[in-house]
Amino acid sequence: MTSKAVREQYEAYPYPPRTPADERVRLENSWYDFLEMINFYCFQGKNNFSQNFRVLVAGGGTGDQTIFLAEQLRYNRYAEIVHLDISATSLSIARRRADVRRLHNITWHHTSLLELPSLGLGQFDYINCAGVLHHLEDPAAGLAALTSVLKEHGAMMIMLYGQYGRTGVYHVQELMRRINGAEQSMPVKIANTKAVLDALPKTNWFKRGEDLIGDHKDFGDAGICDVFLHARDRPYSVGEVYELVEGAGLKIIELLERGKAKYRVETYLKDPAVLEKIQTYPLKEQQAIAEIMAGDLIVHNFYAGKNPNVIASIEDPRNVPFYFLYSPGDLSKTIDKNPGRPILIESQLFDAHVEFMPGPHTGSIFKHLDGERSLKEIFELVRKDCGLREDQLSNDELLKEFRPSYEKFNAVGWMLLRHKSVGKFRSLEDMQRPPV
Repeated sequence: MTSKAVREQYEAYPYPPRTPADERVRLENSWYDFLEMINFYCFQGKNNFSQNFRVLVAGGGTGDQTIFLAEQLRYNRYAEIVHLDISATSLSIARRRADVRRLHNITWHHTSLLELPSLGLGQFDYINCAGVLHHLEDPAAGLAALTSVLKEHGAMMIMLYGQYGRTGVYHVQELMRRINGAEQSMPVKIANTKAVLDALPKTNWFKRGEDLIGDHKDFGDAGICDVFLHARDRPYSVGEVYELVEGAGLKIIELLERGKAKYRVETYLKDPAVLEKIQTYPLKEQQAIAEIMAGDLIVHNFYAGKNPNVIASIEDPRNVPFYFLYSPGDLSKTIDKNPGRPILIESQLFDAHVEFMPGPHTGSIFKHLDGERSLKEIFELVRKDCGLREDQLSNDELLKEFRPSYEKFNAVGWMLLRHKSVGKFRSLEDMQRPPV
């Protein structure tokens, strides 16, 4: 069940705090709700979202994910977004944000996601449930309720708190329970927390990793309340995430921190003997090891569904490779200027770098990678560049050469795929302000 204390907290401190008028000048985005991401990870790159597409945002709060999804789907008259939340205050803010943007593809429900099986809302293609299940008394019951309204070939995006990355947060939560004792006034508790945070020595576990958590600074009192004084908050390790998801009859499609690299041991460990040993383990055990090695995964973001094999594949020559959100420029020129040398590309947006050793045709491949051409079309142009026929330079050979660099870009979330039949989605720049 959803406790009275949790409900009251979000009525008094809606989260995250948003000002509806801000929708006139900017759009808050939700990384894992970009249609490019959903399409790549959940629909084999083949969904153009132009037909009936039903979205549920369960525990949508003040509306970040709801507004972002609704704006992306604004011009699909067959799309429907359902926003559900227990807080009337949060729901009101979300509705006013939608009004400012003149979004008419959202329906609103003031209730708990635990009531989903009895609401008669139908089945959904995509469900977002970010930062909700870990606040329930019975998260498994919450996930079961979500699963009951998920279509057979649908998918969910779920965010749960991470156990190890939030170690310092739980130290402060315990500290404030001891200090606040029987205090009932939330403003007093918040004032006490501010005083304690200001006094923490640099040796404190939270202060050691404070750069990992920004909500208490970015969102004022609501952030302090949500991070340190929440009525119910439980974290998950990778192993516990799998246990929860599989217990609902679902499969994890992919664990992500923008890309999958943070959940891959080879991101951190370079010793070949130890790495070879670990890579014989099941994937979820490898991911559990990577989580502990990283130490900074404050949340677990992941897609889940009834069918796990739904990620677009580079093996399909009809797929179009494209840079997600940010182009590194003309890599073919960089490769040409550095013959026989590894290429290193850095990105602040992805907080990562990509390093790969180009082959003899890699520069030509990147020259023709424009976000419009399929792999098959790119490879045809590469052969034209070097005057060779397909029996002299096959698609399989070119794919083998391209795969290592693609996998490096894809691992950090920088390169995705979509099927040739699916066009580009609306750009983030295009969506910032509502149409006049």
